[in-house]
Amino acid sequence: MMTQNSILIADSYGIVGQQSEDIPLNHSQPLPRHVAIIGAAGGLGQALLNLCREAGIGFTAIVRSRPERITNIPPGSRVAVVPSLADRSALTAAFAGADAVITALGVTSTSQERAALLSKNMATVEQAILSAGIKRVILINTLLSSSPGKPANLAMRLFSLFPGIIGRGATEQQAVVDALGRGAFSSLQWTLVRGGLNARGKDVIPVASSTWASNLNSWMPVSYRSMARWMLEEVSMGKYIQAAPLVSQRCQ
Repeated sequence: MMTQNSILIADSYGIVGQQSEDIPLNHSQPLPRHVAIIGAAGGLGQALLNLCREAGIGFTAIVRSRPERITNIPPGSRVAVVPSLADRSALTAAFAGADAVITALGVTSTSQERAALLSKNMATVEQAILSAGIKRVILINTLLSSSPGKPANLAMRLFSLFPGIIGRGATEQQAVVDALGRGAFSSLQWTLVRGGLNARGKDVIPVASSTWASNLNSWMPVSYRSMARWMLEEVSMGKYIQAAPLVSQRCQ
């Protein structure tokens, strides 16, 4: 379970702040054998796939369409096309054989319908995960989010009012947080990553903490690769079970 002011194990190695591309995945604890990645075609999803290839971790890359976007598929890995998160049987089949499910979902101009939104289909996704014999799930969210069970903060309320993708993205991310607070995924070992990340983020090992009061985290984002590394390691480490760590660059 989560402890106050816990940080990524890499910090105990004295390597927080080093270039993440120079640091291998932490093998002091077993890494997952196979992961199912929802939203594998996006920036974070591709970073997860690249790290899986490098570490010999099998993957199921789950996309809504255009499976040809996923290339260089190693033996034992595959691509699964699941157009709707409301399709329990398709999800169960896609999750089969995985040790954990990782979401790398973002809101785009083509993901406006209910079938594409995790918040609208969490009960179905939960049942599909359980039907596949899986308990562990890692969910990406935003650094701006409050912890599940707490009210949306001012920043999230303001961003939700924005037009277009920004507003829809904030609304969806907050809806996932609210659902977890109401008991969604209660049968699973979930971790909600309140992450600071983008395509221009820094390639450094991030820090993770339970609250802003730790003074460990900054608002500065890490790269997709850095966040992907943290998520893959957390799958097995399980430091933040049914918890929502802040994950970003270390506060200077």
